[in-house]
Order: sequence, then structure tokens, then C-alpha cells
Amino acid sequence: MSENILINNKNNNYVRTDSPRPISNGVKLIFVYNSDGTVASFIKDTTHKLVSPETYPCNLCRLTYPLMSMKGEWRKFIESLPHEVIFLHRDEFRKQYPDQKNVQLPAVFRTGASEPRLLISHIDIDKAKNLSELIEIVNRFLPKPN
Repeated sequence: MSENILINNKNNNYVRTDSPRPISNGVKLIFVYNSDGTVASFIKDTTHKLVSPETYPCNLCRLTYPLMSMKGEWRKFIESLPHEVIFLHRDEFRKQYPDQKNVQLPAVFRTGASEPRLLISHIDIDKAKNLSELIEIVNRFLPKPN
């Protein structure tokens, strides 16, 4: 198994390249951050997380990427999922899925052959006080294997 399980694909999205279990039924999970994917946004967000983490508007970012890199516990959790996992920033998601522009972020969507459907809302993500609680929330909403 490679050490770096998230790669930048042709659409500039991050996708998992391997899995300890087979990918299940073509289901994809799209985790969308409430942050844009620009350099300026990265600098602004990093500063905000350092200066006032309690007011940072993306709990998904705050809990999984405290500053520069993904937390190891979150990476292991993502690796263990039996679904393809895609991470998008707000601007990337809205460009690819303009019909979802009114969904408040952060959020997790489920998709297969159809358009993404909201799986976990910002309300549920924002309830997590730490990474363990976020993982519990994601597990509660995951599609069950057939």
C-alpha cells in the first residue's frame, strides 16, 4: 500500500488511489470544505485557524487539517472506507455541481451514476467537537453495503 493515498487527478480533485477493502458499488463520497482552493484562501484560512480557531467557518477543515497536513487518524479512517472518497473545496464543488450551490458547507455528498445527494449536512459536521466525534458522525451516515 502506498504511503500517499490521496493524489491530484486531472480535475484537480483529491481521490483515494487504493483501499484495504474493495470499493463498494460505485458509491463515491464527496467531502466539501467551506473554503476555496486558492493560494490566497489557503493563507487566509491558515492564519484564521492560528489566530481564532473557534471562529473558523469550516469544522471539517479545522478537525481534519489543523494547519498544513491531514491528521493521521483521519487519513487512516479515509483509507478504511469501502467507498471512493473525493475532497473538494467550495469553489471546485460549485463549479462542478452548480445545482448544489445553495447547500451550506462543509458537507458530505453521496454520488454514483447520478448527481450528488446530500449525505451529511453542515449542521451535523458542526456538532463534532473533535476528530473522534467527526468520525462517529461520518460512520453513522455512511451508506450500508448491500
